[in-house]
Amino acid sequence: MGEMVSVIIPTYNRAREIGRAICSVLRQTYQSYEIVIVDDGSTDHTREVIWQIKDKRVRYIRYEQNQGAAHARNVGIQESRYDYIAFLDSDDEWMPTKLELQMQRMSDASEEVGLVYCRMSGETRGGGARYICPPDGISLEVLKGSMFPQILYKNVIGTPCVLVRKKCLEQTGGFKEALRCLEDWEWILRIVKTWKVEFVDEILVEVYRLEGSVSTNVGAYLVARCYMVSLYRSEMAEAGMLDDITEEILTTAEEYGLLEEIKELLSRNIEI
Repeated sequence: MGEMVSVIIPTYNRAREIGRAICSVLRQTYQSYEIVIVDDGSTDHTREVIWQIKDKRVRYIRYEQNQGAAHARNVGIQESRYDYIAFLDSDDEWMPTKLELQMQRMSDASEEVGLVYCRMSGETRGGGARYICPPDGISLEVLKGSMFPQILYKNVIGTPCVLVRKKCLEQTGGFKEALRCLEDWEWILRIVKTWKVEFVDEILVEVYRLEGSVSTNVGAYLVARCYMVSLYRSEMAEAGMLDDITEEILTTAEEYGLLEEIKELLSRNIEI
């Protein structure tokens, strides 16, 4: 038996999908894990679906009130028993070799590496075209190592693609629950600022939907972008990307009639 992994699955009203997600963990070629399912106040028959899965490695924690995916993931981290943590959203799916390849890469890595990730694929909202993240064509050299400058500009590390050392999370903290959008990007930024990253160049995660699109959650998206500018303004300026990022935020704000509010947010430090 290899090193143990705590697999954290937050869920909310995904009774039709969560069985597929859990089975994709149970089918892993790497079998040393626990599954911590955090039910964030589901009102459908999610609980009944989970109870039908007879595997002692599955732990089920339920909250009566919905508090968001960031809270559910943080509960999963607190409840996790092992030194390595992986995340899977309840409507997504892992390929069978996901944990094996990542644990092998982690065991080969130096102690400076806190996180190993892979590619994910799925259909764009509305169907049709498929996407891969990180997209093809990016040099492998910039997809590993000290990734802070790259992630500061654009996040290419999906939460369901992550395998992370628990001590890395104990040092950098969990997800910011007050953020209602891009909390995964903000969390990844804190990790890559102090830890190196390794990359498995294979599509090992299938994503079946995109969380919180900009068009449906533009206010929360813009607040989160402004918050990250507030946190890393000097680093963005030093890397020569502050003007581009600010222009992108303001263009989106103007498109949705929020220009003055976002200008004001960008002009000050934000505390969350």
